[in-house]
Amino acid sequence: MNKSKAIISIFVIAMFAVSIFAAVPVHAQTTLLAPGQLQVLGSSTVFPISFLVKPMFQTYTGTLTAPFVSTSVTLNDLGSGAGITALQTGTADIAASSKDGAAGGIFAATYPKAGTTLNDPEEFMIGQDSIAIIVPATNTWLTQASASQVADLFRVTANHGSTPLYTTWGDWANAQVPAVTLPAGVASQNIVHIGREFSAGTFDGFNTFFLKPFGFDMAYSAASGTTAGVWTTGDYQPKTANQDVLAAVSSGSPYSIGFIGVGFVQNDLGASHPDGIIPLKLYNPTTGTYIVPSIAHVKDGSYVNNPPAPAIPSVIVRGLWYFMDGIPAATNAEAAKSLWISYVKSDDSFLSNNGYITINRADMAGKASGNPSTTVGTQTIPDGVVDFNDLVYFASSWIAYYGPTHQLNPYADITGPNGHPDGVIDFNDLVSFANSWIAYYSH
Repeated sequence: MNKSKAIISIFVIAMFAVSIFAAVPVHAQTTLLAPGQLQVLGSSTVFPISFLVKPMFQTYTGTLTAPFVSTSVTLNDLGSGAGITALQTGTADIAASSKDGAAGGIFAATYPKAGTTLNDPEEFMIGQDSIAIIVPATNTWLTQASASQVADLFRVTANHGSTPLYTTWGDWANAQVPAVTLPAGVASQNIVHIGREFSAGTFDGFNTFFLKPFGFDMAYSAASGTTAGVWTTGDYQPKTANQDVLAAVSSGSPYSIGFIGVGFVQNDLGASHPDGIIPLKLYNPTTGTYIVPSIAHVKDGSYVNNPPAPAIPSVIVRGLWYFMDGIPAATNAEAAKSLWISYVKSDDSFLSNNGYITINRADMAGKASGNPSTTVGTQTIPDGVVDFNDLVYFASSWIAYYGPTHQLNPYADITGPNGHPDGVIDFNDLVSFANSWIAYYSH
């Protein structure tokens, strides 16, 4: 028996087990805001992926039969927080986000969630990204740093304060061990901090890897719309999108420093810097070397932070997500939401062409999502491993599709006869799942 047949046989067993022991809850589904249209709003990190996919998806849906006929897609890049808010207030069909649902405050114990229109928010990882620290290409004194040095550059005087601990480059340089040598005239210059607005997923990622490990938590509270500690406007420039951060650092003050999604700096890793910025190399405490923030180094685990002992260095990586309210039926117009997510996940080039990290399509489950009430049972999210958890997830999605609610889970609609997801979960998807499983264990 070859590997594909073996996996299919195990799938049949998993499907039988799920059908006996797992009950799929039923929640109300959110309808499309407008027939034939899809509002995908939110993260500026996810936006380049959505922007690339949009014309192909619109053309593709024009070749399909109902309910996927000629779906028009509207996008924006106003940030993860704005996208999550739009989904919660019923002004988006899909929220794009570079922070997960727990960090985004989208989940609740019971639904409808108070103060929102949400009945059943579900999260789907489409890929991964990382965080790069950038300075202007004119910067001659800082090309590499440790995560702790970056934390010092952005930290405030107290965890809930609003004044930077170090206001000039000289203050910061003299406090480092060993002290950092600066060119003449730089020491007296103010540090210009540039980054994302506080509800953005990129800010959440920066906080997670560059502030919290060193005791400076500035976590955004979705409930109150505030952070635990925040710079004053004069000391920190919050930007709506990653592109805005890049533009502000490249063309603004030569004494600025910012943070941005790694996908936006891949053109500038070499000797030339066409975008006008230098991505800083980060110190790896295990190897004692400074690592370029490349996709390859994120994937091989060498692009890390350096938290104080006994904490272990963490690979600086975060998920990229789409959220929708409920799992729609394949027979309804709302199924366009599932098809969009499936289509984005169906071609690795949609992410790799934008400098992002792809995930194996068979990696569907294994890590707790923090979602306590969901139509996919206890929803779990990709964990970087392809194993029995993923097989059970796929089997449960298969059963839900052929059940009375005819749910179209976007993870399980992997492909179709034409090579693209087709709004059907069938043998084509099972074979694709098996091949993705084999590919995982072949590396």
